Amino acid sequence: MEEQTESLHKAVTALMRALKIAEKNLQVAHRELNFVAADIATLRYLTDHPDCMLSDLASHLGVVPTTASSVIDRLAERGFVSRERPETNRRSVALRMTPEGQDAFALINAEERQTMKIMLDALPEADREQFVRSMTHIAESVSSRDEE
Repeated sequence: MEEQTESLHKAVTALMRALKIAEKNLQVAHRELNFVAADIATLRYLTDHPDCMLSDLASHLGVVPTTASSVIDRLAERGFVSRERPETNRRSVALRMTPEGQDAFALINAEERQTMKIMLDALPEADREQFVRSMTHIAESVSSRDEE
């Protein structure tokens, strides 16, 4: 197991480095929009959880609410996110992406899919389905540990 762990560590480190270098060529997310990882993770969460509360976002990001609030402030100032007061509970604040935020996230998502295509293209076609299944299993397993 130790040898496999070391081999996996080397492979993942090399892949992360290669993808980091490739990110420099992604025009929208990293140059034009100048998003940091927390911005992208926030937009992704809001895509899947419209009208969520700040505490939900903070929990998802693994940060304290004041940090999540800073991310929302930055995205709201740029016109990508809005804060809405639900009619059912005027004390709470629901977070929602604006149409500009939805457009920006669509561009980011397309760039990320290009990166995934690069990864899949590196494999023989016969191995791709198993690779996706394995990555999905790893992601689900690690995510469930985070939620415990």
